[in-house]
Amino acid sequence: MQDKNNLVDSLYERKLLNDDEEIILSDGFEEALIGVSSNEPKVAIYDFWKALDCIIKKNPQLEFNDALEWLDEFTQLKIENNENLTPVFVKTL
Repeated sequence: MQDKNNLVDSLYERKLLNDDEEIILSDGFEEALIGVSSNEPKVAIYDFWKALDCIIKKNPQLEFNDALEWLDEFTQLKIENNENLTPVFVKTL
């Protein structure tokens, strides 16, 4: 698993971000990162289900439904706050 600094460095090295662009990554979801948006400003994109798996692995005492509810609330708060560089969590098929 990569840490956040290595992930950000990798995004610049792979030219997914320009030198003058910023991106915000969500702590603890490094394994769920699937890419960055193509629109401006670029935002991190996470696989919702992989993020859920990250939560469960870090908190084995947490019931599945509780973890699911927490992640749903977390992502909804991000949407409601509509911060400029807020990461997006995608429920993949």
